[in-house]
Amino acid sequence: MTSETMLHIDESLDPAQRAELLAWLGNRPEGLQPRVQSGREHLLFVAYNPEEMCPHDLVAIADERGLHARLIDL
Repeated sequence: MTSETMLHIDESLDPAQRAELLAWLGNRPEGLQPRVQSGREHLLFVAYNPEEMCPHDLVAIADERGLHARLIDL
């Protein structure tokens, strides 16, 4: 079972930086499935296993990359 949440990335990322972030998240051992909302590059949807992590863990993971992220309630 997976859940999906939305993160707002505070920093402006160019296309190469976004692609790098998506690849980095997708290659994590937690099996995250990230995608960017078309036309809204600062919004990142991430599918995750709620039995392994919570949405706030995703904010901490973004922080590991030096990014500032906030959860957006859907």
